[in-house]
Amino acid sequence: MEQALAEFLRRHHPDAESITVAAFEPIPGGFSRETYRFDAVVCGPAGEQRRPYILRKDPPAAAAILHTSRKLEHELLESLRANTAVPVSQSFGYELDPAVFGEPAMVIERMPGSGRTSDLFNEGPDADQVDDVIRHLCELLAELHRADVSAVDPHGGLADPRGVGVDASSWERYIETTLEYYLNGYDGIGYDPEMFVFLDAMQTLRRTPPRPLPLTIVHGDFNPANFLYANGRVTALIDWENARIGDPREDLGWMLTMDALSNTSVLAHPRDEGGFLAYYNKLTGFEVTPEELAWFSMFATINVAVPVASAVGRRVRREHNQFLHLYMVAPSSGALIGFAQMLGYPGAA
Repeated sequence: MEQALAEFLRRHHPDAESITVAAFEPIPGGFSRETYRFDAVVCGPAGEQRRPYILRKDPPAAAAILHTSRKLEHELLESLRANTAVPVSQSFGYELDPAVFGEPAMVIERMPGSGRTSDLFNEGPDADQVDDVIRHLCELLAELHRADVSAVDPHGGLADPRGVGVDASSWERYIETTLEYYLNGYDGIGYDPEMFVFLDAMQTLRRTPPRPLPLTIVHGDFNPANFLYANGRVTALIDWENARIGDPREDLGWMLTMDALSNTSVLAHPRDEGGFLAYYNKLTGFEVTPEELAWFSMFATINVAVPVASAVGRRVRREHNQFLHLYMVAPSSGALIGFAQMLGYPGAA
């Protein structure tokens, strides 16, 4: 692997006399990609430089949960760098030939800052930074949601990046076809009678749509684990593989879900602005309501739940023997309880 990475990086350092890969090790956490950190020691006319990188690699096909494209992720990162001030990693390219790294992969810059965002909350060691960090995080999300979609996604790759039939030609069609995708996926996740709660949630969303908002670029996995920070500022938004054109309230709704599951309180900050939602509304003028936030919490959670529960369903039916998918039973079960509470089931409080 180290030799393959060195050869890959030679494309970006053609004047290097030698490139050596050091400190190659896996990054724990996450379930959709295999990620590794490493340094490249580049020796050339200017001397020796040590540069930080990350390898993002697709898992084996049998273990895949989210089917996303490293080519599209590379193009998005470079477009965000060119068209916005949102801090993201530079991408140094992708390799779709599995013979090189074992599966399709990409190499990106390893950004500075702490990923231990839990340290900002619950009297953690960085709690004194929380308002400043979350204020900046909110400003970056507002900038992303106000970015020119045609500039960031000129070829339309983010309109239906999973290839599941989503139509982003209008807000109404986007919501309608996304819900159709959810409902069509129920056959793959209805492996237990309790999964009916998901079907009830899908149909409830279909019956009670909110008011339209302009479709924007959404991060797609906006949660407390996907930003880095230092000295009261966000240094990077990370993990863009689930980005798409969608409703901006999806990012807020998913943060609401993950805030609760992560025992953090992102949405309570910045306190001097009345919290994340109030400050976001001030920056965007979208006037998102708590009721809309709850609707999109279910909507965005199902967006992740359908592929995850489908993978669990394949394992339950013994279509493969991946242990990871058995592990995913636990959070899926917890999500059922949360949905039952949101839907007002008796005894689910």
